[in-house]
Amino acid sequence: MSSFMRSRDLTLIQDLRTCTITRKGGSWYISMLVNIADALPDVKPLEKCKSIVGIDVGINKLIALSDGSFQENKRISTNKRTARRMAMRQRAISRKLKGSKNKIKAAKKLAKQQHKLAQHRDGYNWQVAKVVVDTADAVAKEDLNIKNMVKRAKPKHDGETALKEGFPPQATANPKGKGGYKRNNAAQKTGLNKVILDASWGAIFDKIAWLALKAGKPVVEVSARHTSQECPKCGHIDKKNRKGEKFLCTVCHHVDHADTKASRTIGKRVGLVFLKNKKTLPADCGKVTPSRHQSDWVETLVPCLRESSPCARNSDSWIFKRYGRTS
Repeated sequence: MSSFMRSRDLTLIQDLRTCTITRKGGSWYISMLVNIADALPDVKPLEKCKSIVGIDVGINKLIALSDGSFQENKRISTNKRTARRMAMRQRAISRKLKGSKNKIKAAKKLAKQQHKLAQHRDGYNWQVAKVVVDTADAVAKEDLNIKNMVKRAKPKHDGETALKEGFPPQATANPKGKGGYKRNNAAQKTGLNKVILDASWGAIFDKIAWLALKAGKPVVEVSARHTSQECPKCGHIDKKNRKGEKFLCTVCHHVDHADTKASRTIGKRVGLVFLKNKKTLPADCGKVTPSRHQSDWVETLVPCLRESSPCARNSDSWIFKRYGRTS
């Protein structure tokens, strides 16, 4: 029994609506939809909220919060080790004889592993959602159309082939082409789609909405347009402002971490004051630190390497040990 059910008095259940029994990954699960009166508090009006946290979802960082902290993207099923293991088990199924018992065993083994990864992802997303909801009185998030973001790359037709096959005029921009198709980076787009689906942004948003409803906190959706390209100081919008995790305005030269800046822009669009940078990590903006600060840090370490320094060591006094069968 989950902690959610243990924390509630089941004797207060007045209406049992549905009961569903399912089997996933070789295990049985029961799900009941019940009606408990006065189980959820009233959502606090947005005008009475004193603070708000903006969140920006991504790939390198699963969620960037407006207070400067991050939530790691563990890549449950797309990391190299797990992806290789899953590919091996899928190949093992394809090599088995169709309709054989060995093929059924291999399929069950793959299903069990996929269910285990899904449970790991679901549990981690609950932890991330709780951290986000507990940060402030309200949550601001982007209104993303994830379904369109994970579509495959469109094919690019090349010239003469497009004219012969009757494609629309926009596909015949190169009438002197050799025919066929151009490169459209379909492999890179496929890999990006897999990572986005593995991150499960939609499930995280649903979990944040449910936990916020239980806590009586509002969740506000804002437009995701130019949140990563808009400068927080001068308001200049340009694609060149962002390069990876770096943000450098081409007009006022404002420097910031791109994901943190985007989350703060999302929070500002709601019109409330977001929390100050209380959880800034030492390497929060490490990739965008000016070079002069890095050189000063290096110069402080140089004296320790001199012979006159007390921390310098003589190489003759070093002791080398070998570890293994012959040691």
